[in-house]
Amino acid sequence: MKPSLSGAAGALMQKAAVVFLVLLCSVILHKGYVDISGLAYKHSGQQFWVALARYFIGNLGGGGKRAEAE
Repeated sequence: MKPSLSGAAGALMQKAAVVFLVLLCSVILHKGYVDISGLAYKHSGQQFWVALARYFIGNLGGGGKRAEAE
């Protein structure tokens, strides 16, 4: 049977995991904000929604084409 982490070490690891999860979410949200802002800058009105749909459909497979490159 493996010894478990002590209470203080386990709490520290949980706090570190939460901090890294918050950092990961903030990176993802920032990338989304930058990409959608780039689309909004290049396309106005109804063209924005078409470009946004094209962007999401194009990235479903994880290809990751940036919005500014379109």
